[in-house]
Amino acid sequence: MRALALGDDGALRDWIANESATRLAEARRDARAAFARLQALGARVVTLGAPDYPPGLRELADPPAFLCVRGTLPRVPWRAGTAIVGTRTPDAAARAVARELGANAPGPIVSGLALGIDAAAHEGALAAGTPTFAYVGTGLGTTYPPQHADLEARIVEAGGAILSESIPGEPVTRWSLVRRDRLQAAHAATLVLVQSEADGGAMHAVAAARKLGRPVFAFEPSGSDAAAAAGYAGNVRALADGAIALPWNPVRAAAQVLALASAPSRDGER
Repeated sequence: MRALALGDDGALRDWIANESATRLAEARRDARAAFARLQALGARVVTLGAPDYPPGLRELADPPAFLCVRGTLPRVPWRAGTAIVGTRTPDAAARAVARELGANAPGPIVSGLALGIDAAAHEGALAAGTPTFAYVGTGLGTTYPPQHADLEARIVEAGGAILSESIPGEPVTRWSLVRRDRLQAAHAATLVLVQSEADGGAMHAVAAARKLGRPVFAFEPSGSDAAAAAGYAGNVRALADGAIALPWNPVRAAAQVLALASAPSRDGER
């Protein structure tokens, strides 16, 4: 599927020449089954050259050859929206600010359907009527975490989308979650880190955003005890690496994100 999506005829010919007729028949069977499953889910394949392929993803060193998409993916001429990321175990203040930021930051709101900050950001966007996109670390048809099946459905029904670079039905792995983090960062114009431990998964998204030259925002640590300090160790690191500090006021924070997202970039984009 990847060779076909990329139009890499040479690689495809080499593969066919080196594989038996049986393996080729199996591959065709598996591809047909994958497409049938996507159709049953009401999903489709969006290839790298398609007009509705998210343009920010093309800036990656390794853009997905295709995305499996369930929902609405509008055509836009450049990257847009706000990626909101963070821990699966936020404190109450971080959870609340993530939800409010999801409702007030420039849309679409991009996150990863995970517990904690991701879910709060998606819920905030849904409450405000802002489209929200979830990049997931599984193949479509396998929701992770399973308890977010309803959230996934509501995102699609509200005009957003669930996106995956995996084959339908593929299970989640630690590596697949790390790889999807770069997609969140690439899709959006800016990225906001709400709360993260030093080794939290959200730090992969922060690193990807910095590599792509995206503006990165982070909330300053909240609380003074040792537990609070550990819970915001990722924020401390991001701020030390140049992330822009945000105030613990979601409306003011969203305005600050909007101001930078709306400013002309070096290449004249908006």
